[in-house]
Amino acid sequence: MKVSLEDREGLFKSLLVEVQGDIVRKNLENVCQELVQNVEIEGFRKGKAPLWLIKARYKDYIREEVGKRVADATLSKAIEESGLKPAADIYLEEVQLEESEEKVAYRVVFEVPPSFELKLQEIENLRVEIPKVEFKEEMVQEEINRLREQHALWEPVDREIKEGDLVVIDYRVEDLESGETSEGETAVIVGRRFLREEIEKALVGKKEGEEVEIESVDLFDAEGKVVGKAKVKISIKAVKEKVLPEVNDDFAKELGLGDTWSSAEEKIRQTVKENLENYKKSLVEENIAKKLIELHEFEVPQTLLRRELSFLVDRRLRELSSLGIDTRYINIQGLAQELLPQAIANIKLRYILDKYAQTKNLQAEEKDLEEEYTKLAQAYGVSPEQIKADVQSRNLEEVIKGDVLRRKALEDIMSKVQVIEVEEKKEEKQDENT
Repeated sequence: MKVSLEDREGLFKSLLVEVQGDIVRKNLENVCQELVQNVEIEGFRKGKAPLWLIKARYKDYIREEVGKRVADATLSKAIEESGLKPAADIYLEEVQLEESEEKVAYRVVFEVPPSFELKLQEIENLRVEIPKVEFKEEMVQEEINRLREQHALWEPVDREIKEGDLVVIDYRVEDLESGETSEGETAVIVGRRFLREEIEKALVGKKEGEEVEIESVDLFDAEGKVVGKAKVKISIKAVKEKVLPEVNDDFAKELGLGDTWSSAEEKIRQTVKENLENYKKSLVEENIAKKLIELHEFEVPQTLLRRELSFLVDRRLRELSSLGIDTRYINIQGLAQELLPQAIANIKLRYILDKYAQTKNLQAEEKDLEEEYTKLAQAYGVSPEQIKADVQSRNLEEVIKGDVLRRKALEDIMSKVQVIEVEEKKEEKQDENT
């Protein structure tokens, strides 16, 4: 096997692999035999067409299929010989077959990880500033209010719609140009901009059983450009207002925080304090991540960037959909552009933490992996054994190890960082008479 390397633009590399001998002959024979047995050629019974005719008619298919099979069998060794490590996807670019010489030449293209110097000394002397946040008793009341909102009930009311009400509606949207229609039922909170502004304004003041018609609203494409007009008809099926639970022993039991409100309030207080410490920790992590990225300038693989950006866009769309927003009208291109810096930062941070873990010889111990499986199990509501079995069945153990090592790397950096809590500057009020 002969391997030739060629640099391409950015982090892309091209690998030309030439293979000759038995492996080519056997794959060629297998592909041709499969064609003889399965293809039908006019004038011949199935399996009786002459091999020379099949080779002539299926020349391109034979070349591609033999090339793919030879590549599948030899690519790992070829990459190992090249000394490169693909960062993401590997693309089969071209295949050549010389049957008489039993020779296949195929070219693959892939990106390699970026090369950069780890600024170890600067990392170990990092200083980060975070706003000073102290526990205050009013935080407990804010958490109680949040819990009341979370456990609120929506009770039907016989009155006109106002902002903050939950309305259940049937809708029918007609494209004024094509005549196409879409209809269905949904529930939205008025004033939260789940619907177009003009639709929400039209709903305010209406009652259950009434209808709203808007003769013309804009239709947008994926780039946010107006591509047409639509007529919208809405029937109001129900109007509901939010009713907050009373703060008492019954509410404590509903929250699962004990039999009395006083015990529940104390548990809420402790939770607020724990959340405050976690919040401070997250601020430190965010600031460290920002500084690490600022310290290291390097190019990220475009294949990884596309994958990360697609993940972030899909996640944001799911979040918007869970809020009742119709994602068909979201400007996907604009959303992707908005999330691009985050995608780049995510990839850079992974590479930096990977290199730090390698430099410090950090290891993913068995107990670390078990802790990670437990966290994942809690997040997905299954047992750690189920998560572990799923990871192993999908050959994702290295992915889990990578996540564990990055977490250990970040924790190691955090243990060395000097954290400075800064008082928030209060704007001085100017004397109105000056």
